[in-house]
Amino acid sequence: MSNPQQYTFILEPVYGLSGNLFAWELLTRFVDDADIKHVRNPAREAVFFSHLPVEQKWQLFLRQIDQLERLYQKGFRQIISVNINRDIVSSIFSDEKTQQRLALLPFFRFEISAFFIARFTRADLLILKGLAKIAPLWLDDFGPGYSNLTMMSSGIFECVKIDKAFFWQYGENHIFELLLGHLNDLCSGVIVEGVENQRHIEILAHKAIYGMQGYHWDGIYLDDFINKSWGVTSTSDPCGKHLCQKKNLRSFM
Repeated sequence: MSNPQQYTFILEPVYGLSGNLFAWELLTRFVDDADIKHVRNPAREAVFFSHLPVEQKWQLFLRQIDQLERLYQKGFRQIISVNINRDIVSSIFSDEKTQQRLALLPFFRFEISAFFIARFTRADLLILKGLAKIAPLWLDDFGPGYSNLTMMSSGIFECVKIDKAFFWQYGENHIFELLLGHLNDLCSGVIVEGVENQRHIEILAHKAIYGMQGYHWDGIYLDDFINKSWGVTSTSDPCGKHLCQKKNLRSFM
């Protein structure tokens, strides 16, 4: 892969309403934009990665998995989600060895943008079912214009992340409450993105959500995590890899 030093990996935390940190999202940043306090240019990154050749995207994904294997081998015990697109999905399905590696990471989650399945055809459902046999699925960017409850009715998603723009616009509206009710009936938990200040936390304090994510909390460089010593008791989330057991979900909020 050309110039492998131009990007770095950052873990962005996901917190429960009680303040417990229970999951992370693995993000890729340009080195010169990779301030963990989120001073960066996301538009620049989006353009860069969307134009990467398929093979380079795949090699980047494999490097992410290499790093996560190192982290989990040291005793880390929290969920980490990794974003994938159609190119990565196709490569996973054609690489049995990678499928086996992923299946051995019980805290690993696929994170798929709602844009991925905006039309949600039968073919999309078959793709998602295939992925879910490898690792649980989280749906990202759920919001108006590119999401619908039809895609949720399959029960294929373990968690759903609500788009930050939707939260900012409707977070104090009854529409938001209605959406949370529907989503909680169709998955094991809802995570709200775009939490950037204490006011946002207060808005969500009594909502039926599982977690919060956003710039209110600093990210962590993945390399720093790998270089840290982790014991088998490092998990702060008792449900961990069993998040899909919905009967236990409320007790960890």
